[in-house]
Amino acid sequence: MAPITRSGAGALVSHQGGLQPPRERYRETSWSFVGETDDRSEREPSEEPASSYDEDADMMSDGEDEDGVTGKQLLLESPEDHEDILHPLREAANRVGREVEKFAEILDSYNPLRATEENERYAMTLELIELYHGVAKDTLGRLREQHDTERRKRDGIRWRKKMRGFRIAQDTDELEFDEDDEGEYPAEPNIQTTLEDLERWEQEAQTWDLLHRLVQTRYPPPGSEAQKKQALTQKSALHKYSTERDLWEDFLETDELALERNTVLRWLKESAEDSGEDIDVLVQDLQQNADRGDIIAHGWLHTKAAIKNEKRLQAWPKDLDPASPILSRGFMNTTRTEPLITQLDPDAATRQGRNLEVQDKYFERAIWLGCWEMLRRGRTANEIKEWCVERTEIWRAVSMSSLPGENMDNDQTADPESWSLWRRMCFALAHNGGGDQYERAVYGILCGDISTVEPACRSWDDFIFANYNALLRTQFDNYLQTFGRQGLSSTIASNFSIFDAVQFHGDPQSAGARLVEALRSDPRTSKETQQPMKMLQGVLIANQFKHFIHQQGLALSKFANAAGGTNLFPVEKDEPDDLGRYVAAEDHDSLRVFTHVLLVFKCLGVDLGGAFRRTAVENVIVSYISFLRLAGKEELIPLYCSQLFGVRRYAILSRTLIDITDYDQRITQIKLMRELGLDVQEFVRMQAFNLLEDYPTKVNEYPAAGKFSLFDHPDLTNVTGIGRRLRQDFLGEEDKLERVDMLLIRSFEWYLLVDGMWSETFEVGTLLYLRFFKNMHLNAARILASRVSSSVIARSKTQALIGETLDFTALENGDEEDITEVLDGSAERKKLLRKHLLAEARNFRELEALSESLDYIETVSSLDCLMIEKKEDPAWQKNVRSQLARNVQHSRTSIPSLLNRWLLTSPNEALADEFTQLREAYLPETVLAYITTLQIAGWALTRDFLMECMDLAALVAEEDSDLLQLFEKTGRMPELVEAFTAASKNLLYITSEKRSAGSKSKKMRVKGWTQELWSVKP
Repeated sequence: MAPITRSGAGALVSHQGGLQPPRERYRETSWSFVGETDDRSEREPSEEPASSYDEDADMMSDGEDEDGVTGKQLLLESPEDHEDILHPLREAANRVGREVEKFAEILDSYNPLRATEENERYAMTLELIELYHGVAKDTLGRLREQHDTERRKRDGIRWRKKMRGFRIAQDTDELEFDEDDEGEYPAEPNIQTTLEDLERWEQEAQTWDLLHRLVQTRYPPPGSEAQKKQALTQKSALHKYSTERDLWEDFLETDELALERNTVLRWLKESAEDSGEDIDVLVQDLQQNADRGDIIAHGWLHTKAAIKNEKRLQAWPKDLDPASPILSRGFMNTTRTEPLITQLDPDAATRQGRNLEVQDKYFERAIWLGCWEMLRRGRTANEIKEWCVERTEIWRAVSMSSLPGENMDNDQTADPESWSLWRRMCFALAHNGGGDQYERAVYGILCGDISTVEPACRSWDDFIFANYNALLRTQFDNYLQTFGRQGLSSTIASNFSIFDAVQFHGDPQSAGARLVEALRSDPRTSKETQQPMKMLQGVLIANQFKHFIHQQGLALSKFANAAGGTNLFPVEKDEPDDLGRYVAAEDHDSLRVFTHVLLVFKCLGVDLGGAFRRTAVENVIVSYISFLRLAGKEELIPLYCSQLFGVRRYAILSRTLIDITDYDQRITQIKLMRELGLDVQEFVRMQAFNLLEDYPTKVNEYPAAGKFSLFDHPDLTNVTGIGRRLRQDFLGEEDKLERVDMLLIRSFEWYLLVDGMWSETFEVGTLLYLRFFKNMHLNAARILASRVSSSVIARSKTQALIGETLDFTALENGDEEDITEVLDGSAERKKLLRKHLLAEARNFRELEALSESLDYIETVSSLDCLMIEKKEDPAWQKNVRSQLARNVQHSRTSIPSLLNRWLLTSPNEALADEFTQLREAYLPETVLAYITTLQIAGWALTRDFLMECMDLAALVAEEDSDLLQLFEKTGRMPELVEAFTAASKNLLYITSEKRSAGSKSKKMRVKGWTQELWSVKP
């Protein structure tokens, strides 16, 4: 299953369980980044940028608000206010977007954790690395096409500056580019890349290559150890006629450390070959300064001409004698600063202590530079020979022909003594030979020296190469001592000195780690080692990934918690060993690589520290998930959350997907989770509970008690002129919602997308209503009731539970029984199930009724004010009365619930106490306000509503009335009597003014009401 991208999300959407998408799409803003991006195509069905509620430090506060809710409550504003905040992340997402999706697709298609067999898992892991390497190489190839010319010119400037002691004629630091130097293929539209991008992808490609090689070396396939032992027992023993290749292969097979170092050396050579400039181009500047035109052969032309000229002038019959007084005084170079050699053999300069012409020095350096580069890049002996023959310098190729390695002759009989002697001769030449640093470096590579090679090193890779080459040469030399003639071998060893790199580096097992650490503090390489990919390469070579990834996770936790708390990254007790060494969350490219390398090691079953370090290690994956969220790649988040362990996968999943509000996109996320084997019910369950845990209401008292009021100033009366006026807009503005309340409502909406969870859905909804009413967040309660009503919940879940889609009206009136269900006994079970469903939803529906009733009361209060303001305008009066009539009709479904043992049934004692507090805070005030709305409706519409007030008075006065007990307990009986008195007066006045006969309505006849009782005669 490949991750679903936005362009294909719509094709995978299905309405499950009969759930229909809401008719309205709610445009909301997110927590950390409020606003929308201009790039609508980047977030196709989503209507807002995604963000998590807990990552922005500015959104966190240790204090409490006046209602006792922890955290700073910020109101949402228009989506355009903060669009500029998201722009940098959008730009980063566009720049690396395709590669991010490719990596996710590969992980999803070749996830080794799905394999059941060890061999299959191992093979899939290697294939996974190869595919990642392939993505990096493809991207690198495209970038090279775009920036190749720019890079060549820049590297040319650096190289000329490197030629210490040699002044390059074309020395200029200015880069000039032609308009057609952009490469064969144009850049992808709207994506700006730089030379730095090219270098970073080059390093990444090298890193994946290194990882692939080291995994094969350090983690052999399951069962391969037994096969290796069997192969070694069956292998014929070495003898004096064994070939060179036999010895080299036996050396690597019997020494695991040598095999690993050889693997690293091969990687270094091939990386240099792949990324390095053509050798002929590299030596071109030196060749031009040799002042010999296009002639690359025939040796030291200028020095040879000077010797011939001197012979002609002095009439020398034989070779010039450097001891001659004439030559010692007068045979100088063109600039008359240094004596010239008198003979042209390769050792002349060393033997005579004289120099070449300046032009020939350039030529000499060009030749040795070419030899150095060929050895550094791992060229074969034949390739080196061809290059030297082309320049008539065959003797140089001969001196390098005995270099042991993979390119040895399979037919040539091995001669260990000559190898040992040849290595020591190279060591002597490196230290006592010519004066050019590249000549010494060439012989230093051949003998396994370090001090003579390092001056020619230009990069971290070169220094690693110099040391690992020395270590491997020393190991092989020690291996050869066991095969040669003991007397001759000991004579060679005692008479000719050699550098012992193994002894120099100390403990062989930790030599790599100490070398990498030394280069980190070396001024020559310290800056380069700060590059994330170089740091990772060093970690892999040193075999310290376990320690590194733990420290990186600690650093990410430290960064995330530096400015304030975050629930994505728990605070760690341990401190990273060097905080500045590790990458921050803003380095998205490095996090992508670190994350996928970590997943590779997890697939290999490598112990990364166990349960004690798991959280810190997984911080790397969580940081990458956070980037995906900020970059608008929400469809990839479930894939990476599935790689986390245990409950944390659902905690991160719920927090990072909280801002998805589009219905189709939510369905897509649920589908992705199911395909990845994630528990969607656990995901939905953790949405709300994480929020309730993260933002608790830390108050002992009940904030709404004594503060909740629906009436205006006592001196103000309503439109009837009798009775108090209701407050306007006491619920708050509909488009203003505190962030935590909005997130809680969003989390509850996810319950509609998952079948089952009936009891839990209404339990969570009840908790949300209790929280909102406790803190008088009445607007949040109203929005919750409008978005996730009990009827919507019933219609979305009853199909899976009882086989048909029903609302609560159908559940309550389901007395009709199918004869087949009666016969098979399922009718009674179905009846009991309906009864259970109704009981589980009761508290939620009661709280929903309060929210709807308050919404109705607020509307009536607004209409009351309009009638007062527009009492002289008949047209307005008619329109307002029409709206009032519709609103009163809608209240019929909610108000009766409040008048019949409201919230007197609770599932546990803890909720019973809160129910009692809520009843005492809200119900008396709501009933009093409801009486006022009936009074207003009776005055504006029909006196029947005033008659309802009288019925309500009778209901309150009934024996064992819970309302009567509540008003007595709260001390609100005088207000209740006053409200009924005001309604009675209104009924009295209206009836007295309207004495028309035959005006008795149908409703009055049905209820047995009579107006004569309220008709007062003068």
